[in-house]
Amino acid sequence: MIRKQVRLPLSVAFGVVLQGIRIRLGRSVVTMLGVALGVAFLMSILSANMLRRSVSGETALRFENQRMMGFLKVETGSLRDKTVGVWQTGDLSEIEKRVLQSALAEGVEKFLWHRSAGSSVTLARTQSATLPELIDNEMTLIVVGNGQKFATADLTNLTGADRRKLIIYTRKALAATAGAPEGVALERELRPDEVERAEREAAVEKVRTVWIVVISLLVTLIGITNALLMSVTERFREIGTMKCLGALSSFIRQIFFIESALIGLVGGVLGALFGLIFSTLIYMGTYGVSLVVGSLQAGPLMIALVGCIFGGIACSILAAIYPATFASRMVPATALRTNI
Repeated sequence: MIRKQVRLPLSVAFGVVLQGIRIRLGRSVVTMLGVALGVAFLMSILSANMLRRSVSGETALRFENQRMMGFLKVETGSLRDKTVGVWQTGDLSEIEKRVLQSALAEGVEKFLWHRSAGSSVTLARTQSATLPELIDNEMTLIVVGNGQKFATADLTNLTGADRRKLIIYTRKALAATAGAPEGVALERELRPDEVERAEREAAVEKVRTVWIVVISLLVTLIGITNALLMSVTERFREIGTMKCLGALSSFIRQIFFIESALIGLVGGVLGALFGLIFSTLIYMGTYGVSLVVGSLQAGPLMIALVGCIFGGIACSILAAIYPATFASRMVPATALRTNI
């Protein structure tokens, strides 16, 4: 009477897997690095998207500052070694402070600053001045702040034929105020073509990101499958011996699934951590440590981290399906006759 074959416990399968990993450590490390690189790329994309949303306010400020500085330099030319008059009519917004700081960085020699309202602002190379001094001595006058009223009597000579002065407003509402002299506003709405181009670029970037992620995961999947198939080839005689000793086909499949899951776990953890650290360091270098750290959202980042780790495990198990099935279907006698 033929007795029923004994099913080996899971602990035996783990022992066989750990011994196999130790014997083929080099190949296991290479396979694990393939998983780690794929997961790292995925995690870097996810964390970068989260960080981009977190610092979107800073990105918008930088973009608007760049636009306003472009308009300013078109009107004034180079700002290097120029003395610029500034009339502060109220509290300055963050973008107005950025524009003035950027003007300093462009090489402005000094600001002649007249403050009729609003809180004081500390900037380098700034000298207090009365409004008549601004009008009499400076060719460029920048009106900033949230003031809505102008002393038009003091500004009549700004638009006279004998004394033409370039007046630049940081806010379009100031330029449109009744009684304000004619000037150029740096604050402008995006043109329809600019809005359309930005939307088109965002859509193209989204499609490109999805495509790159899919391709990278497919390459990772194929790499793991190839490595496990090579592992099966190297273990023909070992698999044949285990089958001759009574190992079931399910036990052989179990060995390969456990091995791939362990490799996916280690590779997933390393890849997820590396991807998160890499993208965070990139954003810290671009936006500063304090801004990035202050805007980090731990909850969504942890969810993405855990998801990428499980993604690495899932990819490894999927990649092991064909090699495990191939190994479990081997005929013991054929496997023992193979010499690799």
